[in-house]
Amino acid sequence: MDNIDSSQAFLNRESIPGVEYQHNDYVRVIDGPQQGKTGSLVWLFPIETEPDFLVELEGGGDIQLRQSQLCLISHDS
Repeated sequence: MDNIDSSQAFLNRESIPGVEYQHNDYVRVIDGPQQGKTGSLVWLFPIETEPDFLVELEGGGDIQLRQSQLCLISHDS
């Protein structure tokens, strides 16, 4: 799957090999300076070694993070 196809598949919430999350999944940052913050996944960057996502943080702002820096949570958590 090339980068354009994977970006569109992400927006369509389709399964992508090696990508654990889908568009609009609610996540918590588990590593790095933004640790503990929550937000929603809005974009999948071209995959090189590990998937990188654009996370729209709940408190405002966007940040690019690797898949290993995130964990999926529910809105009730």
